[in-house]
Amino acid sequence: MEEDEISLWDYINVVRKEKMLIVSIFLVAIITATVYSFSLPNEYSSAAKLSYISNQKIPLTDAVEMLQSQAIIQKVASQKGVASQGDILSMLDNVKVENVKNTNQILIQLKGKNPDTMKEYFDLYVNVAVDEVNRISSENSQSDYSRLENLSIVYTKQRDEVSTEMKNKLIEEADLELRRLGNLTNITARLGSTDKQLDLVYRISELKEIKGGRTSSSAAQQMIASNQELSLLNSKLSSIDARLVDLETKELELKNLDTTMMELISPPTDPVEIGPKRTLNIAIAAVLGLFIGVFAAFFKNYLEESASG
Repeated sequence: MEEDEISLWDYINVVRKEKMLIVSIFLVAIITATVYSFSLPNEYSSAAKLSYISNQKIPLTDAVEMLQSQAIIQKVASQKGVASQGDILSMLDNVKVENVKNTNQILIQLKGKNPDTMKEYFDLYVNVAVDEVNRISSENSQSDYSRLENLSIVYTKQRDEVSTEMKNKLIEEADLELRRLGNLTNITARLGSTDKQLDLVYRISELKEIKGGRTSSSAAQQMIASNQELSLLNSKLSSIDARLVDLETKELELKNLDTTMMELISPPTDPVEIGPKRTLNIAIAAVLGLFIGVFAAFFKNYLEESASG
C-alpha cells in the first residue's frame, strides 16, 4: 500500500515537473486543430424525395440506378454552358440516391461547398432525372405496343390464310359430295322413293350453299366436325382467334396505361450547413494533445532518470 502511494506521488510529481511541456503540447494541438478546422470550407447538404410508381418493366432497384447514372448527369451538364460543365459534373458526382426502407419513396441527397450553385444545379438535376426516367418508361411502353401491333398483323395474316384454306377445303368436300348425291338422285328417282328424294334435294341445297361460299352454315359446321382435316384447320383458326383477342386486350391496356414512373413529392430543400464539425475536431485534438503531452512528460522523465542512473 505504501509503495502504491509512493508511485502515485511520483506520477503526480512528474506531471507537476513537466507541466509546461504538457500544457505546450496541449495548446499546440488545440491551436493546430482550430486553424485547420476554420481553414476548411463549409459543407452543405440538400435533399429531395421522389415517389416511385410500380412498373413491371423497370423495377425499383433499376430506377434508383438510372437516377444516378452518368447519362443523366451528362444531360444536366449539357444544358449549361461549357464553362459550367466541369463544376456541374464535379458537384453531381456527390449525388447519393437510395430507396427509403419499406416505402416506394426515393431519397436523393447532394453535398457541396457552394450553396448558391448547388441549389441551382440540384433543382435542374432532379427535374431532368424525373423527366428522363419517365421518358424511358414511355418508350418501353411504346416499344411493347409496337411489338403487339406487329404480332397482331402476323396473326391476322395467318388467320386469313387458314380461313381461306378451310373455305377451299369445304367447297372441295361439298363438290365431291354433290357429285355423289347426283348419282343417288337418279337411283332414288328410279326407285320412286319420295321421302328420300326430298332428303336428297334438301342436302343438295345445303351443299350448294357451301359451294357458293356460305361456310358458316350449320351444314358446313357438321361437315367440319365430321372431317379430320377440316377439324384441325378449325382448331387452328380458333387458337389464332384467341391469340388475337388476347393481343387486342393487351394493346388496349398499354394504350390506356399511364407511363409516369416517377413523381416529385418533395423538391430539393435549401442547402443546410452540415460541416465541418469544428467543435468536435477541436475537442478530439484537445484530448489527443493531453494524452501526448502526458506521455511525452513521462518519456522525458524516464530518459533523465536513465541518464542519471
